[in-house]
Amino acid sequence: MLFIQEMSKESSEKMITNDRIEALLEKYVLNKSIVSFGTGPTNEAFLKKLALYTLQNGLKISVVPTSHTMGILCSQLRIPTVSLDDVEVDLAFDFVDQVDEDFNYISNETTSLIRDKMIAQDAAEMIVIAQEKDFVNKLSGKMCLETSAFAINKTIAQLMNMGDPELRKINGKPVMSETGHYFVDLAFDDIFEIEDLDYQAKKIPGVLETSLFIGYADRVILHGDNLIVKSRMNNPDA
Repeated sequence: MLFIQEMSKESSEKMITNDRIEALLEKYVLNKSIVSFGTGPTNEAFLKKLALYTLQNGLKISVVPTSHTMGILCSQLRIPTVSLDDVEVDLAFDFVDQVDEDFNYISNETTSLIRDKMIAQDAAEMIVIAQEKDFVNKLSGKMCLETSAFAINKTIAQLMNMGDPELRKINGKPVMSETGHYFVDLAFDDIFEIEDLDYQAKKIPGVLETSLFIGYADRVILHGDNLIVKSRMNNPDA
């Protein structure tokens, strides 16, 4: 059975205020856009706000759903859905844990890192949203890995060379991804550069994907006391 995450207190802190959301949507969401999101619950909450905005402003959009819950939500909100096989994504959003000055980011809130990474790669414009305090010089702390369920203890043993791994569980049972895999949370050693960390993790046969997103973000939106928008193009009007 697939596990669908509920929105936690930590997740709710990632969400920006309604007036800022409306300003964000007005600036970036165009009529007939194909939109997608990361798979975490904060993105599901954001989708509800997007649906209300498009209804109030007479916009037509289509969504590439990345999770079972998001597909059901689109149906309930009467938002047309399309398959990533058939379209290219115009605009994608993800609420992330940390982002660095080079626009690399960690996104641990997920039901499928594989799907998250496919959307980030496909999107013509990838916008990541983080709290202002989580804009850092160097990514640190914890990353998530989507792993094969087969011989999981072997995979965890190999990950110990990179830090402190822990199988993600709920009520004593492993959390499963949308695609039937496990998640391992890794408190990684600071000696690694993120490129090396990603490379070394993926060298382990049981590791399928990581929550390190290197080179995907086009814009970063930071929220806190202020709303700050940063663009790869260094455009003050980003």
